[in-house]
Amino acid sequence: MDKQIKELQEQTEHKEIVKYTQHVLEAIDKLVNEHRRIVSSNSLAGIKPNGKKEHTFYRSMHDVKRILIVELEKTLEDFKHLGDKHYVRNYPDGVKQ
Repeated sequence: MDKQIKELQEQTEHKEIVKYTQHVLEAIDKLVNEHRRIVSSNSLAGIKPNGKKEHTFYRSMHDVKRILIVELEKTLEDFKHLGDKHYVRNYPDGVKQ
């Protein structure tokens, strides 16, 4: 995902929105690492983690990160086509206020 963020940042003039998304993704990574650390310390203390819950957590975090990238791509595409009257926008309310 870092590679996708870097490519998007190089392709657009709206670098601030890409940077914001990058910061959100880094915050999610920190959350995942903190969760991993807590589960590890609980395991050392004898508290067995629930495999299904762990799988669901990691799958959900991955899905959220994927959704953020997809929405960023759609937003940047809308910015790219501002003023194009034949372009069908991804977001009906547009990207400019």
